[in-house]
Amino acid sequence: MQAGSEEGQKTCLRAKMSVDDNNKALRDPVLFRVNMNPHARQGRKYNAYPTYDFCCPLIDSVEGITHALRTNEYHDRNPQYEWILDTLKMRKPLLEDFSRLNMEYTVMSKRKLTALVEQGAVDGWDDPRFPTFRALVRRGLKVEALREFVKVQG
Repeated sequence: MQAGSEEGQKTCLRAKMSVDDNNKALRDPVLFRVNMNPHARQGRKYNAYPTYDFCCPLIDSVEGITHALRTNEYHDRNPQYEWILDTLKMRKPLLEDFSRLNMEYTVMSKRKLTALVEQGAVDGWDDPRFPTFRALVRRGLKVEALREFVKVQG
């Protein structure tokens, strides 16, 4: 796989979990796969890369993350996250799921918001037009009211 050979490009490395689990995320998930496109920083140095589901628990554990906050879309993958850390005998962060908040007529993408900040189109992360906590507080919203709003949302 690492050499990027023809055979390596046809294969992937899977975790030996279960082929018939009701949770499809636990059905022998892929851990590494080959990508022959040059990496933005590493170029052609590597051809096999870990999947997001494999590297996140490792990074969270190694970097000392205590609480991993993940949107509900990853809820079915939580047992996989824990299985990887249990199998490798690594420290497990506490997993917390949350619902994503969407606001109409508002840019919510961190990538798009970052671009606006970097281009100088806004004053910064606390620009009153932004949907960030800093911006909402700058607009006059009380922190207590924000906490209550989050609690009510669930």
